[in-house]
Amino acid sequence: MLTADKTLMSTYNGSQFIGFAACFPRVLPRWLYARLFCPAKSNGNAAIPAPAGLRKVEAVLVESGIPEEDVEIVHPMRIRKAVDSDTRVVGVTTSDPLGKGPASSTFSSLIRREPYTAYYFRELLTHEALRSDDLRVIVGGPGVWQLADPNVRASLGIDCIVEGEAELVAPRLFRDALEGAPLPGTVSGGTVPMEKVPVMRGPTINGTVEVSRGCGRGCEFCNPNMRRVRHVPLEKILDEIRLNIPHSPKVTLHAEDVLRYKADGIVPDKDEVLRLFSEATKLTDDIGISHIALSSALSRPDLEEELADLLKCLGTGAHIYAQTGIETGSSRLVSRHMKGKAKPFSPEDWPEVVRESMKLLSGNGWVACGTLVLGMPGEQTDDVLRTLELVRDLRRYKSLIVPLFFVPLGEMTESDFFTPEGMLPEHWMLLAECIDHDFHWSGILMDELFSQNRMSGAKSRLMKFAAWYMQRRLKPYMETMKEGVSPLEGVAGLEEPPHAFEIGRQKAKA
Repeated sequence: MLTADKTLMSTYNGSQFIGFAACFPRVLPRWLYARLFCPAKSNGNAAIPAPAGLRKVEAVLVESGIPEEDVEIVHPMRIRKAVDSDTRVVGVTTSDPLGKGPASSTFSSLIRREPYTAYYFRELLTHEALRSDDLRVIVGGPGVWQLADPNVRASLGIDCIVEGEAELVAPRLFRDALEGAPLPGTVSGGTVPMEKVPVMRGPTINGTVEVSRGCGRGCEFCNPNMRRVRHVPLEKILDEIRLNIPHSPKVTLHAEDVLRYKADGIVPDKDEVLRLFSEATKLTDDIGISHIALSSALSRPDLEEELADLLKCLGTGAHIYAQTGIETGSSRLVSRHMKGKAKPFSPEDWPEVVRESMKLLSGNGWVACGTLVLGMPGEQTDDVLRTLELVRDLRRYKSLIVPLFFVPLGEMTESDFFTPEGMLPEHWMLLAECIDHDFHWSGILMDELFSQNRMSGAKSRLMKFAAWYMQRRLKPYMETMKEGVSPLEGVAGLEEPPHAFEIGRQKAKA
């Protein structure tokens, strides 16, 4: 049986970006959060659609000789009915099991509440149906670094975690588990050649189809497995798009930088990218993108315009959404920790690369969701002020900016987590500027998003009400933060559920 927690088994109302709500602290009641941000869909016990990572594991297990009828991806809400006397192994994928990821740790440390990701992962792993001595539990996914402590694994009933990519090691591990052989506590999956990655056997969340793996820019705080870039052959990509379309016309092309598909080097190969999208649009007219790099966009400025034209986004009110990394406005920090991020430009050019790239994207119908890293090792007051200046300059471009606390990953595991206690006055000013930027654009973006996804009027109004309510609650603290003063005592008051939502929960129970 393969599964994941509820936050990973949702289409997020058709938008991957709404999935960021999984990292929010548990301020909303669970019933309202699930209805608005994390609606579930299954066919009996089976999860349809399912996370792309689980689909890859499902495919490689079947190709290894395990009978197809013996492998099933199960929705977490159906665990009780799905687990029976024949169930021997449970494989779980996770992105943020303990809420220590950059987004979750940032929001939860400010609001002082556990994020939904950690809550629902614990709910899944401690489910009574999974606490049998006869079951072996194997956990993989990008969040397994949080489960390195053997005591944590023992408390959650985890027998083995797989770090990195799973296609090469999963068949042997699952067979050993089926045969009752001992499992190692930790296994490294290594870097998998693309020819060893099978075509999926079922639809994925929001039609996610992988086009490349790895990044190759070498940022110190990134997972080492991301160092080597590999590309999926076009025909495999098209096969997986065809597999998804009967279930939903929406397809999301996924890579750390979709613009560098099949690039021979750091600069995008315009012809290969346009060929990818051209062939995809022959199969569906609803194509999304997961991630791009700002330096890639600026190095081929004609590519974004031609992609926008191809996807019929210019002049229609629709937009191309993509996540990207801004990280900092400090050239000094870029040079120190992530020189490759600016290539083919120099680290000294990074702030201008961000400005010009965001201008280019916005002018061609793109909406970038950019992340910042607060508290990077060695960050000083001047670095924060440069980032603050950059964010203010980006206010004119339709976008979202998500500030994240530094989390020690990659080559920086010996560094400390950044916490609110370490924030400079300038950090609070930067945080307030980001929140202000996002509230400025969120209403417009939600209207467009809801219209594109044809979401019910009632649900879209509820989501807008939630955003408005949070903005109203934060307003007094925003004024304090803009002055560079910590508002933590006031924000701690958000630990109590908003009164209006609590009334709604009680009515729903009645």
